[in-house]
Amino acid sequence: MGKRLAWGRRELVAPAAALSITLLFSLWLVVRIGGNRGVHYFDDLVTALAALSAALACLFAAVRQRDAGRRFWALLASALGAWTLAEVIWAVYELVLQRAVPVPSWADVGYLSAIPLAAAALLCHPGLRLAGRDKLRATLDGLAIGTAVLLLSWTFVLGSLWRHTDLTTAGGIVALAYPFGDVLIIFLVIVSVRSVTSNGRRPLVWVLAGLSAMAISDSSYAYLVEIGKYSTGNLVDVGWVVGYLAIAVGATCDAGEVVAAPSGEASLLSHVTPYFPVLLGLSVVTFEVELHHHVDRFMWLAGLVLALLAVSRQAIVLVDRRRERFNGAPEPRRRTAWAPLESATGVSRDSESIGGTT
Repeated sequence: MGKRLAWGRRELVAPAAALSITLLFSLWLVVRIGGNRGVHYFDDLVTALAALSAALACLFAAVRQRDAGRRFWALLASALGAWTLAEVIWAVYELVLQRAVPVPSWADVGYLSAIPLAAAALLCHPGLRLAGRDKLRATLDGLAIGTAVLLLSWTFVLGSLWRHTDLTTAGGIVALAYPFGDVLIIFLVIVSVRSVTSNGRRPLVWVLAGLSAMAISDSSYAYLVEIGKYSTGNLVDVGWVVGYLAIAVGATCDAGEVVAAPSGEASLLSHVTPYFPVLLGLSVVTFEVELHHHVDRFMWLAGLVLALLAVSRQAIVLVDRRRERFNGAPEPRRRTAWAPLESATGVSRDSESIGGTT
């Protein structure tokens, strides 16, 4: 009982601390306390410390876990370690060497190496250990949401970068690698969230929120760098701090109860949620056409894939519902030669035979 109360307090204290740090960080950037120099120091140091806290929290969570859960948090700790190293290198460029961070830089090595480590961590998550139809439905959910996120990112950020970036240079490849890698990670997270119980889902939802915030900041950063309007202290930096702290909260609140959901256990919310990004993505394409904006082949293709995924998912849901109804229906009572007599007299064959023996 005492251990449960301790975990309950931890689930309240960790988010409250993360929220307080986020508000302070955002306020500092808005008010510009200490001028540009003070903002640079505060931004770089807080971001690096947030990444370090997330790495340590994931490492301690790995110690509390077993088997697949331990591998998940250990690999995620490695990814956060790479992100921490990248943040430190970024701070060294700005605070020690007193120079602007080049694109690409050694910091990009840490940032980009964290993406496959985070993807490997999610592939080890127990939520992906499903069988048959459950795994197929979860995969369709992840593909639909991942495609919708990619479509939105392409419409507002990636499309412009793709058309105006020189992909023969290292800087151009790095600029596009961030958002594409984030879409992959979000896809894997959603597949995992769709497939675990409520006890196991809560820490992973925090991880999803953190990676999503980082994905938004990555795409925004790539766009701002492309147009030459990014500098340390931009509000886009809040997304990285939010991301690191959210992952730290998820790792801190994980009591080692990550359990794969049994077949058929799915809430109404889990069935409906994947449709929201699909509708959003298709709505964006519709508005682009209505406003006579340029709709390239990729947007048309992504919209078609979204529609096909939605139809396929609904077909699987209908087949499952029909199978459940058929398997759960009571067996019809077989009519016999005694049925008319039973209905007329109200006496069953069994009762008559019993009465005859007494």
